[in-house]
Amino acid sequence: MPNADLSPSDLASTLHDRAQELADIAGKLGLPQLGEHILSDTDRRLDRAQLRVLVLGEIKQGKSTLINALLGEPLLPSGVTPTTGAVVQIVRGDELGRFLIAPDGQRNSLVPETFARLARGKEDFVGSLLLTTPSPHLPPGVELIDTPGINDLARFRSLISRGELPRGDAIILVLDATQVLKLTEVAFLRDALIALGGTEDTGATLLLALNRIDLVPEPDRPTLVDHIHRELTAVLPGPVEVFQTDARGASKQPDSDSFGAREVARLRARLLTLAGTTKKVLPTRTRASLQRSVDLLLHHTAVEARALRLESAALQAELAAVRDAYTQQRLDLDHIEATITAGRAQIARTVHEHLVDFRAELQASILAQLERSDLRTTADLLPGAIQDALLHFTYHEVERLRLALEQLTRDAIHTCGEQAQRRLAETMLNLGFRGPAIHLEPPSVGVEAGTLAVGIAGTAIMYFGNIVAGMLVTIAAPLATMYLRERSVRELRDAARKTVPHALTQSFSDLEATLLRAVDANVAGLREFIVLAHNQLGAQLQALLERAASFTPPALPAANTAGPDSTGPTGPTASGLTGSGPTGPTTSAASATPAAVATPDPRRAALAELRTFEQRLEQLRTELAHLAPTPEPE
Repeated sequence: MPNADLSPSDLASTLHDRAQELADIAGKLGLPQLGEHILSDTDRRLDRAQLRVLVLGEIKQGKSTLINALLGEPLLPSGVTPTTGAVVQIVRGDELGRFLIAPDGQRNSLVPETFARLARGKEDFVGSLLLTTPSPHLPPGVELIDTPGINDLARFRSLISRGELPRGDAIILVLDATQVLKLTEVAFLRDALIALGGTEDTGATLLLALNRIDLVPEPDRPTLVDHIHRELTAVLPGPVEVFQTDARGASKQPDSDSFGAREVARLRARLLTLAGTTKKVLPTRTRASLQRSVDLLLHHTAVEARALRLESAALQAELAAVRDAYTQQRLDLDHIEATITAGRAQIARTVHEHLVDFRAELQASILAQLERSDLRTTADLLPGAIQDALLHFTYHEVERLRLALEQLTRDAIHTCGEQAQRRLAETMLNLGFRGPAIHLEPPSVGVEAGTLAVGIAGTAIMYFGNIVAGMLVTIAAPLATMYLRERSVRELRDAARKTVPHALTQSFSDLEATLLRAVDANVAGLREFIVLAHNQLGAQLQALLERAASFTPPALPAANTAGPDSTGPTGPTASGLTGSGPTGPTTSAASATPAAVATPDPRRAALAELRTFEQRLEQLRTELAHLAPTPEPE
């Protein structure tokens, strides 16, 4: 939780300073536009006290019509066909005005016909659209943002809408009451929460406008609202405010006393209440937004770090792939999400198949060893041999996993980063492999008269610090509790035949769950990166790779000099359990001697700078988490 120890003015000053630091880092990474967005959003929130309300939804849900109803006049084009093809900013002004804002900030007045044509996306233009209105229904401290449909067939328009997410303070998600909460809407809501940083302790507000409620029979409406709350419990941390609106009816008859029109008025009142909280909400939103910027920049530094380790030809190939995808507008989020979902499913299937095969092989080998006549010798050697076989298998399985996740990321965005090896909990992906650091605790094995203890008692079998960061795989209790206390060797063997399969099944089930948690953490990190970069994903990746390519080799030593052959490890077998067996590679990255470099390598200096950026970003993340204003007296 944040520490409440700063006055509002001190908090604002500190947030401005942190925003400037982040903008500077973005600029040094070759991402000046990202830096400009960080500064402009901070200025808007703290200096101009403007609360940005995004009105979002799929095409033809009545977003523009709802805004017209909220404002009490038909200022935006609306109709039965998609009418919004560009982002339109609506703010309170002294008089009605329609403008095209040039990149340098100059306002160019537009006649209504031209404004409508640009708002519909009928013409390309450079800049942004602004509409000012003296409507008393729009509070001075609130700006409404009308957006294209999130499922617009023109994918670029959809990206524009998603690109507004990280910059919003409140969201009105417009749903169609006759076909509410489609899978695409739930998925978009998940992305919106990622972009906002959630709704807890971030100052963000989420409102649902259940539009066209007039088309739903009155007795069915409570059931419909209950369905929404029930379906969203897995996505939202708490209840969500639902407004059952009839935007079309309220636009035609603003003074109507119908239920849908009253709900429009209630939503208008809610915005007025929200405007009264800007003094408290906007600093919190600024802090949350800067935290999201830190996360995005950490993703970018990881991509850049890996790019600097690539050979020149490989780097140029990835740059060409990203540039081509960006030019062809193939980096659309729907395609990327489908790729990620299919790739995750395939990785999960492969992990399961490998574990099933190895478990069967290991079980057969254990039972075969228990048939030996010298059972006492077997009791001495078997536990260590089982541990070694498990370690060796798990090591190779995680290396396969690393390669699969790397390929998944390339399939999605045509390049990748090395986040997992440098982050201990949440991570996008493990790349830039430098060789595993395997730390073992000795097994707790007891051999008594008539007792055979097989397995690893509460032992953490491997810490994947450089393989899958933050993943601590532990062979759980079943293997550690295979104590066969019998009065005869025959009874011992009979009991083993019954106990070993169950223990292995449970342990391998736990191992599979742990591996899949690591996969899901990496996939979640990849999705976060994509959502935060939004419609600038292609441009930002291209800028990062171009910056890396600007440094002249000689190339750095390969990132996985101490690891196994990364072209496809085949893994061990479970046979030959009578000896201690290999424990898998244990060489750390520090023991690998880099090749001599005759001349100073600019890539080394760039990597050192990236490490400095990353350390500062981690510090900023901690600092921002503890920033909060001093509570005002009751």
